[in-house]
Amino acid sequence: MAGRGRTALTSRKAGRSAVESASRRPLPAPPRPLLYTAQDVARFCEVDLKTIHHWADGGKIPHHRTEGRHLRFRRNHVLAFLRRHGYPLHAEIASVRPTVFFALATGTSSGGAPYDAPRDEVTKKLSTRFFVRRFESALGAIAHLVSGEPDVLVVSLLDPTWSGAHAIRALKSGADTSWTTLVVVTDDADEGAASVARDAGADLVIASTDLGRLGVELARALGVA
Repeated sequence: MAGRGRTALTSRKAGRSAVESASRRPLPAPPRPLLYTAQDVARFCEVDLKTIHHWADGGKIPHHRTEGRHLRFRRNHVLAFLRRHGYPLHAEIASVRPTVFFALATGTSSGGAPYDAPRDEVTKKLSTRFFVRRFESALGAIAHLVSGEPDVLVVSLLDPTWSGAHAIRALKSGADTSWTTLVVVTDDADEGAASVARDAGADLVIASTDLGRLGVELARALGVA
């Protein structure tokens, strides 16, 4: 009996240790933005590899090189290239689940309605097509842009933690952030703010009252099936 008791006690301790270990284990890292090879892009465009190298060397498609000098292309850049030149979207691109940094702070529109009220509903809908990471402020999301490399950043002009148009220009001109699709949410009553955001370089401007269609707009912009 004593032996069985010790065995049972040992088993319970082992079980607790396993649970505690699992609880301390870090959550799985979010999927990294896809990087395509020159062979991938050649397959998407149905051209030979030499043509892709020629396009890259001629600056026709944004790219970077690994330490071994191999070409790599970001999904957003490949998507823009395919659309610009009339190539059909390959199923491999359309089936991707891009990463979205969703940062809307608490605030109210000029009409008095809280513009962040539908955040839970919106992010739930987005999660069916995208990997969504939420932030409480634009500044918090921007601080993680380089390390997190999201395909999309959603921020609001009403967020006091960032500088609006100035920050938009900086993000869209920076080599490490310009490829991220920048979505700016504006007060639905402020038409001038929408124009300022577009002029500064925002890829998509959407009114706070239209957040419900954000998923549809992003799917169209990013070619997600």
